[in-house]
This record gives sequence, C-alpha cells and structure tokens, in this order.
Amino acid sequence: MSDITNISQQIGTAIRVRRKQLGMTQQDVAEITGLQRQTISRVETGNEAVTFSTVVRIAAVVGLNLGVTPRYDNGRT
Repeated sequence: MSDITNISQQIGTAIRVRRKQLGMTQQDVAEITGLQRQTISRVETGNEAVTFSTVVRIAAVVGLNLGVTPRYDNGRT
C-alpha cells in the first residue's frame, strides 16, 4: 500500500467517525457541501482519488481540522 493511499484511508476514516459522532448521514454532508453522496462515500473509503479541496470541504462540515505540513523528500520541513 502506498503512503498516499494509507493517508487517504486514514483521513477518510477520521471523517466517517466524526460524521457518525455528529449523527449525520452521508446524504446530510452531501447536501451541505453540494457534493454527491457517492463522493462522500469515496472520500470516506479513501479508495478513489478526489481533489484536496473536496476533502477539505467535507472535513470542514464535520468540524475536522486537516493540518498539513509540507515536507521535502528528505524529511526536512
């Protein structure tokens, strides 16, 4: 499994867990974000490429802050 796939799945899981904590359905999130329910599902499973802006929109609705720290390939920030 690639690092990016693992990260996508971790973010998707965090979004799904938070959404459920809030008692929201995928359809609720879709309606608020203006995205299709299938897009929410794809983000939550981390199995399909979506844009970073889409992930940020969904995360914002469920109150999840995605902190990003850019790093060079050698691990320096």
